[in-house]
Amino acid sequence: MRLGERAIVAVATTLALAMSSGCAAQTVKPPKLAAAPARPAALAQLQRDLDTIFTDKTAQWSVQVSSLKAGDSLFSLNPFRLQVPASNQKLLTSAVAAEKLGWGFTYTTRVYSTGHLADGVLDGDLIVTSDGDPTINPRHPVRWAVLDEWAKQLAARGLHIVAGQLVGDDSAFAEPGWAPGWSWDDIAYGYGAPVGALQYNENQVELMILPASQVGGRAIITMSPPASGLTIDHGLATGAAGSETKIAIERIPGSNILSVRGQIAADSPAVNETVGVQNPTLMYVNAFREALARHGIFVGGGTSDADDLRLAPDYSKATLLIEDHSPPLSEIIDVTLKWSRNLYAETMLRTLARPEHPATAETGLAVLRETLRSWGVGAEYFLARDGSGLSRYDYLTPNALTVMLSYVWLNPDHADIFRSTLPVAGVSGSLEARMKGTPAADHVWAKTGSMSQVRSLSGYIMTIDQEPLVFAIIVNGFRAPPREVDSVVDRALVRLVEFKR
Repeated sequence: MRLGERAIVAVATTLALAMSSGCAAQTVKPPKLAAAPARPAALAQLQRDLDTIFTDKTAQWSVQVSSLKAGDSLFSLNPFRLQVPASNQKLLTSAVAAEKLGWGFTYTTRVYSTGHLADGVLDGDLIVTSDGDPTINPRHPVRWAVLDEWAKQLAARGLHIVAGQLVGDDSAFAEPGWAPGWSWDDIAYGYGAPVGALQYNENQVELMILPASQVGGRAIITMSPPASGLTIDHGLATGAAGSETKIAIERIPGSNILSVRGQIAADSPAVNETVGVQNPTLMYVNAFREALARHGIFVGGGTSDADDLRLAPDYSKATLLIEDHSPPLSEIIDVTLKWSRNLYAETMLRTLARPEHPATAETGLAVLRETLRSWGVGAEYFLARDGSGLSRYDYLTPNALTVMLSYVWLNPDHADIFRSTLPVAGVSGSLEARMKGTPAADHVWAKTGSMSQVRSLSGYIMTIDQEPLVFAIIVNGFRAPPREVDSVVDRALVRLVEFKR
């Protein structure tokens, strides 16, 4: 057994002892390394097979696999190397959120009025404020209709005209919704949308791009939802039939001008792209105003972001009209991990901030680091700069991931529900199309991660012998096509599922 393997086994053993004695909340200190036992023949063969699978020396592989039943390390390859993890970072954020907030935690949104309501007229403003609910989008069908539900409730109270403004107060989050290490060109796209305390449609809009009726004409671009606050700088032409379709989308940080350049072939089908908005709060209140209008409520003063008001809203002089709660954190984490939603992870990170601190990425990261250290994840084995893994400044080791995942597995408050939120090989989420028809289908629960020259996959395996395993695989700097890298990982997982002692 290698030195790295013995250290991981020591940590896993200590975690198991800590959980069984009820002291899991205390900092776990690895004991001194014990002498390595002799490796059985089946384990030696597994080691040789995995060594053969991970043969690409041009890529930077880091791998750790351990048994959650026997407590031994089955395979390791550079398990303490710091690697860019991509969306495997979401595993840390989600686990810590479950621990600190609880699976039943909900976000709260409130609608207030200022002034008096008489004869259907509110002689003041309507204010909506939230602590970050990310679920008002089509991934949650019931929540997608909630703005109309609020409008119905307000109409039932007799409201027909708001003489003042519809104001969005996003002050619960204390910073723009980006993190260090995010590439500036990422923020133009939906996956790089900024996080805010008021969030609608995941703070993104969809562009549908169609060729013009004549070659050389300007392409047709539609945007939904329409009242996003974005202005399109249109420079997209229609090319000849059979020509290459090349579309470049850019938005400078801090600007609401979305540049769309390039060409679309005359015979091209519609091209759909999701793009992030500059000010999520304005899109939110614009959508709410449209919902109010559908139910006969007219807003005379238009919409406004509370940041642009001369004075902040005074809730001591306001009347609470609606209090709404999001689905529980369990549903939010399920979407975060199965569909790798950056916005959800960044929202949870800010929610981790202690009440006495402003809700920022850094104050949330302070809680995340402290919690991971208490679980036995050494500070030297991870560098966290955001909650989603979109940052190129994030670094993780397979050791950090397997220790964290072992803690969750051994904790009865988390084990079953956390595993249920993970994608399942050949069945669900981002693993639905992988390992179908292999022994690994329905035997691997794991989070994917992908960026340019980055692939990661970490989670749990149940072998055909019913032995639970924990694993983490991160690869950086590869030259092969990503699908070939995924194929290597899938082969390794199939071999692990087939492992018998």
